[in-house]
Amino acid sequence: MVWKPSAIAGGFSFKTKATANDYLNMIVLQPITTAQTINIVPRQYVEANDLQLVITQDGTKKSQTLTGLTSTIVGNYIQISITSNILTEGKLYAIELTQGSTLLFRDKIYCTSQTDKDVAHTLNTGQYDQHQAYPTGQQYIMR
Repeated sequence: MVWKPSAIAGGFSFKTKATANDYLNMIVLQPITTAQTINIVPRQYVEANDLQLVITQDGTKKSQTLTGLTSTIVGNYIQISITSNILTEGKLYAIELTQGSTLLFRDKIYCTSQTDKDVAHTLNTGQYDQHQAYPTGQQYIMR
C-alpha cells in the first residue's frame, strides 16, 4: 500500500495496488551475483572504505550484510559498488547504509532483469489468480 499526493489540495489518496511506476525514484538492481553500482544521495557525504550495507527482502526478512564497502563522491551522489547473492527477480528489498553507528542512507530497491524502462511492469504480476464464478453469470443479492 502506498500513500501518494492527490489532486485535492493538501490531501492524500490511498492506493492498494503498487506498480513499478510508483517507484520511479527507487534503486533498481538486477538479480545477478556480480558487482553493481548504486548512486545515492546520503544524509552525510563521506568518502570511506568502512561502510556497511544491510539488504533485507520484504516479506521474508531474509537479509545480507555487506561490509568494507567503499564510497566515492560523484557530483551530488555517492557511488558504491556492491555484490549481493540474495537478489531475486521481482522482489522488493529495504537497504540501510551505515558507517559505524551513523546511518547514512535508507531506501527501497527493486530487483528485475528488465532493462527497458518504457515497458509497463507491475510488482504483483502472476501472483494472484482471479476467481471465475461458476456457473457463468451467477449473481448474489446483497441486502
